[in-house]
Amino acid sequence: MPELALISRDPELYQALVAALETTDWSVEWLTPQILQDGELQHEVVALDAAHPGAAAWKTTRGTPILLVVEGEYPDGLDALASDFVVWPTRPELLLARLERLRGRNPIGNLPGRYANAFASITMGIVLLGRDLEILAANPRAFEITGHRDDTIVSQSIGRLLSAEDLSRVREALAQGQYPRSTDIHLVRRDGTTIVCSASFAPLNGAEDHTVISFEDVSLQRQSEQELVQTMEFLESLIDASVDAIIATDMEQRVRLFNASAARITGYHESDVVGAVTLEDLLGRATAELVRQRVLSAEHGGTGRLEPTMLDLLDIHGSRIPVQLSASLIYEKDAPSAIVLIFADLRDRIRVEERLADAQKKLAFTEKQGVLAELAGTAAHELNQPLTSMMAYAELLLRQSEPDSSAAKAARVLIREAERMAEIVRKIAKITRYETTSYVGHQKIFDLDRAADGPTEPEAKG
Repeated sequence: MPELALISRDPELYQALVAALETTDWSVEWLTPQILQDGELQHEVVALDAAHPGAAAWKTTRGTPILLVVEGEYPDGLDALASDFVVWPTRPELLLARLERLRGRNPIGNLPGRYANAFASITMGIVLLGRDLEILAANPRAFEITGHRDDTIVSQSIGRLLSAEDLSRVREALAQGQYPRSTDIHLVRRDGTTIVCSASFAPLNGAEDHTVISFEDVSLQRQSEQELVQTMEFLESLIDASVDAIIATDMEQRVRLFNASAARITGYHESDVVGAVTLEDLLGRATAELVRQRVLSAEHGGTGRLEPTMLDLLDIHGSRIPVQLSASLIYEKDAPSAIVLIFADLRDRIRVEERLADAQKKLAFTEKQGVLAELAGTAAHELNQPLTSMMAYAELLLRQSEPDSSAAKAARVLIREAERMAEIVRKIAKITRYETTSYVGHQKIFDLDRAADGPTEPEAKG
């Protein structure tokens, strides 16, 4: 029902207006003379009695249409205030026509009625705020989002819906004539739960001290975005914490991701590599092409995958670094869009393997030395017994033969050679290491004299 506010001190004028509009939908509210603030009015049209002593000082701030009721001559100084005027008394149909025309010009008073279908069709929540941030109107979607009804939200302050922090922020922005767009606000529903809404603010055309807020519940989207951000941060931390170099390139082989281990191994800084360095710069042209061909083929781990492969990576100085590379393709809409490569630095592993091989070599040499010493001791022990017997019989033969006889000569030869053999056996008993010396051609024979001198390092082998 449209409402007409009458500002007058004349009760007869009020009665006449009521009578004139009795058969229409209009209602008339007679305001006391003290209520002259436009912000306190929520009527489609204001009828201002030109004879009211405060009429000239009254100002409209909402853009509410003013129908000036004139009895007699038109007063001076009210042209800027009046939207239209009527000379009283007038015919009811003329009065109604003036009121309906002014009602159509009111951007606020009959807003829900004139735009009810549009409001109901909008999928976003719409709230109209007055000058003091009171809620003047809201569409059905706003009721759905907030959980309120028309009677529990209209005429309330927007502070009933916004969190204290957001209310302060919104109030400050509007006071400065700023109208945020697509900003997140925390809206408190009627049941006390808080949701996140994406809201936009705009002044109402024709009544710039009023504000239109359009908003939509984005709680699920923001939750998903937060979870996605957390997942991405976790993956970034995981990639940066990896001891292996992780590099990702687009299909043109330009580097798009370069983790901390890759920077440590190659000497490049991430900012100098991403978007500026290609896989060819890091592997060399031939190796980069080989990797690309293999990762696209099905013969080296399956299509889109490259099983661990040994190759060299080039550091910032062009030096080659032995690495083990594995790679895979990333697909978007069934088409390859990127290559992820994982490099394991093999330098430490190679050094460990070399030290292990050297230790095994030393262990084998030590074992050989031990076996040789045991064998030498056994041989010396076993040779001493027959050698002792041989020398005893040679000396017996020498004592029983004539000094110049052939038997005596033979006995002395046997004794001399037996003593020589005894010296050799003594050297064998002292063997502690394996030593060789050159013999005929490229042959090597055991160096008994050096082997019996004392221990030396394995590097002193002949």
